[in-house]
Parts: sequence; structure tokens; C-alpha cells
Amino acid sequence: MLKRLRVRIALLAVLLTGAVLTGALLFAFGVTCRQYTVNRRFAFESAVTQLQYQWDRYDQIDDDWLVRLETQNDMVVLLTENGNPLLHSLRLGEEKCALLDAARRTAKEQHGILTDAPSLAGGQSVSFTFWAQENTWRAEVRLSSSEGSRWTCLVAVQDLAPERTYILRTAALFALVAIAGWTGLAFACWFIAGRAVRPVAHAMDQQQQFLSVAGHELRTPLAVIRANTGAAASQPQQAERYLAVIDEEAQRMGALVDELLLLSAGASARTRFCRERLAPDTFLLDFAESMEPLAKKQKRRLSVSLPKDAVPQVEADAYRLRQLLTILVDNALHFAPIDSEIELGLAAKAGKVRFWVMDHGPGVTDADKKRIFERFYRGQNAAEDPCHYGLGLAVAAELAHLHGGRLWVEDTPSGGATFCLELPAVR
Repeated sequence: MLKRLRVRIALLAVLLTGAVLTGALLFAFGVTCRQYTVNRRFAFESAVTQLQYQWDRYDQIDDDWLVRLETQNDMVVLLTENGNPLLHSLRLGEEKCALLDAARRTAKEQHGILTDAPSLAGGQSVSFTFWAQENTWRAEVRLSSSEGSRWTCLVAVQDLAPERTYILRTAALFALVAIAGWTGLAFACWFIAGRAVRPVAHAMDQQQQFLSVAGHELRTPLAVIRANTGAAASQPQQAERYLAVIDEEAQRMGALVDELLLLSAGASARTRFCRERLAPDTFLLDFAESMEPLAKKQKRRLSVSLPKDAVPQVEADAYRLRQLLTILVDNALHFAPIDSEIELGLAAKAGKVRFWVMDHGPGVTDADKKRIFERFYRGQNAAEDPCHYGLGLAVAAELAHLHGGRLWVEDTPSGGATFCLELPAVR
């Protein structure tokens, strides 16, 4: 199931990011090819204009300069004056002459320009492309006349094969980039999808573990209830004793179910909180007073340490906050030595209000500090007590989280454990 989910997430991510990558590459390819074509056409037109200017102004053209101009721009030039080719044009080979003749025919047939007769309009110019010698060519024909009977004709053609070659090479390069990009995206999306699915897998593992352990813990009181029910039925004279055991186990099961429901509710339990503003010092004193009889019954002492300065109020659910502190005190009473003192404290600093419960028991090992707030986890120093399921501190941590605070454990300087609860103060 998770593997299929990972494949679907990765596939969707690859398709979306790949579409964006492909669109960007196509846009870049089009811009690159268009820019190359425009630059090459502009260079050709500039060369023809420069040649026309040189010819018109100085009435002569350096043969070496003209050859360099043709080579730099992949072009062939025909220059005629009064219908007679200049010396440079007479040196052209048959292939080039045939190419220029094809350009002149195209100019005559498609654009009505006669290159072997003077222009009646005084000057004519046309640019076009034509097919010749199994290739496409760019051509420009210019006719001009001057005072007297002198008229000139300039025919220039440029090979478009380099542009096609450039476009094909650029296309191949962009295709390789696209393939590499899609491959990289596939690996990246597969990795990211794995990271995205990991919390889901972890949550499912936790859920399976939670259900397994919860079922195991619920099975014990159920077995006790069933055994005592059978005993009460078979021995009616002792039914009252068995019913007392059944009631005790039912209460334990009810407490376990309440804890399980709170842990399974998660963030949705936050909406059911009855928040109110509380004075932490007054609340802590009342709480300590209510816990004093239990501490005396278990032969421990409770003390309260309050700061001299006023403590800001907190916004909390009084019932749930009392439940949280009860878990911490109950934990301390369970591990603190007989006749020892358990200290409840309060402090305020940097917009936070901190409660603490300090005992002088065996403390919490560094290894247990990382896992002590996990569900059903019991530390190395925890006794095998059937009355404790390893859920108390997990419930306390969840309550702290739902209050927008945090819960952690520290070592007591003189030995033992100090559980600290920090809540945001009301501003």
C-alpha cells in the first residue's frame, strides 16, 4: 500500500515538474534558435548594405575584402553594372553562377524584378528565400540607378544549411538536457516521495503497535473480570469479594480507555478544551492541598515553592491541567523514597510560566529520557506494577502539547527526577 502510494506521489511529482521543465526547455530552445536565425539574417542584411554603400560611394570594391565578406557570412555575391558582371563575378564557378541565376529567376517570376534591365522606378530591393541545388537559400536583390545611363544590380544569396545544422544540434542538446532533467527529477521525486511517505509509515507502525499493546493491556483486566465473574457464580457466598475485584478492575479499565481515547484524539481534542485564565500560584496551591492526603497516605511529603514576584496568568483547561500535574505527582509518589519530600514549584521567565515536580528517587537514565514520554514505554527504573500501563507520561506530554506548551524531564541536583511543564503566559 505504501509502496503504491510512494509510486503515485513520485509519478505525479515527476509529471508536474517534468511538464514545467519541458515547457521551460522548449521556450529556451525557441528563443535560442530564433535569436541565432535573427542574428544571422541581420548580419547578412548588414553585409549587403555595407557592400552596396561601398560600391555606390567609391564606385569600386576591393576583391580581397569582398571575398572575406562572402566567407564570413556564407554568401555568394553577383555584381553587374549596366548588365555586365564585374571582374569578381566573372571568376565565380559554374555552380555558383547557376545558384545566382536561380535567385534572379525567382526574383523575376515571383517579385517582378528584372536584373538584366534598368529599373524604371529608380531603385528596387527585395528579400526572399528560394530552393535550389537541393537546399534552401536566403537572397536579396537590389537594383539602383544613378545620373546618366549607369545602373547597377546586386544579387546576394546566403546558405541556410548552417541554420538548420545549428537548430538540429541545439535540439539534440536540449533533448539530452531534457532526458537528464527527467531522470534527475525521477530520482529526486522518488527520494522526496519516500521522505513524504516515511511519516505515514511511521504513523501506521505506531498505530499498529498502539493497537497491539492496547489490546494486550485490555486483555489482562478482562481476564480478571471474567475469572471473578465465574468465581462469583460458582461461590455465591463469596460474591461480594469477587464483585469488589470486578469493580476495581473495571475502574482500571475505564481509566485505561480514557487515556487511550485522549491519545487517539490528538489535535481534535484541542477543540474540546474549556480554556480559562488561571492564576498559576493560586492554582498550584489548591492542587497541592488536594494532593496532600494522597501523599500522606503513601508516607511522602509535599511542599510548594513559589516566586516572590507576581506570576502572569496562563490560559488553560483547569481540569486537564490538574490531570497533567496529577500524573506527574503520581509518578513522583511512585518512585520517591518513603518519608522523602516532593517539591512542587513555579517560576516565570521570558513570557513563559514553568511548573515543576521534583522528587529524590532513582531518577531517569539518559537513555530513558528520550523515550519516557512514548506510549506504553516503561523506564529501566520502573517497577512491574500492574496498576500502571506506561501511558501516564504519554498522556501528560499530549496534554502539554494541546495546551501549546512542552514537557520534559531533568535530573534533580541532589538526585532524582524533575519534570518541568512550560506554558505560554497570557500577555
